[in-house]
Amino acid sequence: MKKLILVPKEVTAIPVEAEVISPTVIAGRTLDEVQRLNVYQGKVKLTLADHFDVTGEVAETPAEQIIVVDGDAPHVKYMGAAMDAGRLVVKGDAGMHTGSQMAGGELTVEGSAADWAGAEMKGGVLRIDGDARHLLGAAYRGSSEGMTGGCIVVGGGVGSEAASFMRRGMIVVKGDTAPFTGVHMNGGEILVFGRAGKRLGAQAKGNGGFMACFGGVEELLPTYMYDTTYSPTFMRLYLRQLAETLNVEEALRYLDKPLKRYRGDLAVGGNAEILIAEP
Repeated sequence: MKKLILVPKEVTAIPVEAEVISPTVIAGRTLDEVQRLNVYQGKVKLTLADHFDVTGEVAETPAEQIIVVDGDAPHVKYMGAAMDAGRLVVKGDAGMHTGSQMAGGELTVEGSAADWAGAEMKGGVLRIDGDARHLLGAAYRGSSEGMTGGCIVVGGGVGSEAASFMRRGMIVVKGDTAPFTGVHMNGGEILVFGRAGKRLGAQAKGNGGFMACFGGVEELLPTYMYDTTYSPTFMRLYLRQLAETLNVEEALRYLDKPLKRYRGDLAVGGNAEILIAEP
C-alpha cells in the first residue's frame, strides 16, 4: 500500500470542509492534482495544500491507499466521508462528520471526534480511540435511516442521540453514553461497556436489534418491560469476536455474566431488546 501524509499547517477558528481527504477521492491522481483539490473554509474555495503539507505517494486504487493526517485536525470536517476502501488515520482529534456515509475501508481517529462521526454509515470500520461527541452513527435531520452497516468502536464516551434511527451495523462503546442512545432504533447492535445514559432506546421498534449494557443503565424507560434473566450463547460469540477481531479486551470480562432482558419501546409497539448485565 502507498502512504500519503497530510500535516495540518494550523488549527483555524473557521472550519475547513475537506471531504476530499478520502482514499476514494485521492487514489488515481498525481501528487500535484491532490495538492490542488478543493476544500472550503466558509464561502472561500481553497486547495488542500493551503491547509496541509502534502507528501508521500498516491496509489492507483483506493484499496491500495493509506492517508495519514499527522496532527490534530478538530477544525477539519468530513474527513473520510463516503470512503469505500483503503485506510485513513488521523493522529489526533477530528472535526465534525468524520466518516459520515462511509461504505468501506478503515478509518482510525487516535484522538476524539466531533459531532456526527459515522453518520449514516453504510460499511467499513470506524475506530475512535478517544471520545465521540453527539449523534454518532446517527441519521441526518429529516432522514429515517441512520447507520445501515459497518462497525464503529469508541474507546471513550459518547454524546447524546448516538445511533438514532439505526437500521443495521454495530456500535461498540467502551465508556459511558449520554441520553437517547438508540433513539428510534430499528435494527443493529449497540454494546456499551460503560454506563448507558437516560432514555436508552426511546421509541425503538426492534426488528432484531438489541442494546447490551455491561456497565448498567442510569435510568430505564418505564415503557420497557422485564422479560427474563439468561446467559445467551450468541452474546458469548459476540464478545469473543469483539476481543479477537476488534481488540475490545473488556468484552472477555462479561463472557459468563447473566443478562436481564427488557423489551420495548411499548409506547410505539416496539420489540427491541435491552440487555443489562447483572452486577
